[in-house]
Amino acid sequence: MYILIVNPAAGNGRGLKLYQQLKKTSDYHSRDIQTFFTEAPAGAEALAADLSKSQGPSLKACLVLGGDGTLHEVINGWNPSRPVPICFLPAGSGNDFARGLGVKSRIPDLFKAVLRKPREHHVYLGNYQVHNGQKRTFLNSVGIGFDGAVASYADRPAFRLWMRRLHLTKWIYPAALVRALQWFKAVEVEVKLDDQPPVIEKVMMMTITNHPYFGGGMKIAPRAGIHHPRLSVILVRALSKRKLLALFLSVFIGKHTALREVVEWEADRVHVRTNQGTLFQADGQPSRSDEWLIKKASSKTTFLSNS
Repeated sequence: MYILIVNPAAGNGRGLKLYQQLKKTSDYHSRDIQTFFTEAPAGAEALAADLSKSQGPSLKACLVLGGDGTLHEVINGWNPSRPVPICFLPAGSGNDFARGLGVKSRIPDLFKAVLRKPREHHVYLGNYQVHNGQKRTFLNSVGIGFDGAVASYADRPAFRLWMRRLHLTKWIYPAALVRALQWFKAVEVEVKLDDQPPVIEKVMMMTITNHPYFGGGMKIAPRAGIHHPRLSVILVRALSKRKLLALFLSVFIGKHTALREVVEWEADRVHVRTNQGTLFQADGQPSRSDEWLIKKASSKTTFLSNS
């Protein structure tokens, strides 16, 4: 048996359209597939929690049709004592995890291959914990500072509505970046990598990531890889807004790490503190904190794909 979790609102309605395509295929009807729809923002997490409690050993995989945010919720909602292979059918506007995993096929082809002859990827994801908060899992990255400000602006309903009306949903992150650039100021952080002494830096942003991509295809950590055993840490020191904008233009081709203001590290564990509440994002979902403990997960998650 398979579970299919569908976010019909993903990608400005693309999730529903893709589901309607899959429903017409012979594979959908020839397999034992139970389909569930998310009915509210952040609804996938509660849905995954309920499903993981009720499913037995006959469950072969959980297929997630939605965006990175939907997959983030499913991973965090699923009961870790009942692990199951996950297949991500990317239907969002960013789909950075699919890029990191190397998924390039059309959704119907990926769906068919995963049901017939899947390839397994065993991946250590990341865990993060904020001050006085519970531990959560991230697939792509945790971004502190400017990255969090961009995600916060991109998450505004009115902004997203206008971008949809202008048919510019693929450009939500770059457009939010330009708007956030107008008001964001550098923050001072204390960073401790593994057992090294802490360092204090004034930064525009820090991104701790599992693979190269964020923001819908920007190559923030060119040397990172989804199967790499350690986290990649990108720190951008305080710099002029004009130079920060130029930096982001170079991120698309992964050349920003040559700038002297950009530092690239690797670590198993990253501890970050600020002296004030600071915006951050985890897999594109914005929030605010003044302390983060970030490290690799202790066990692997199995993902299914056709490549």
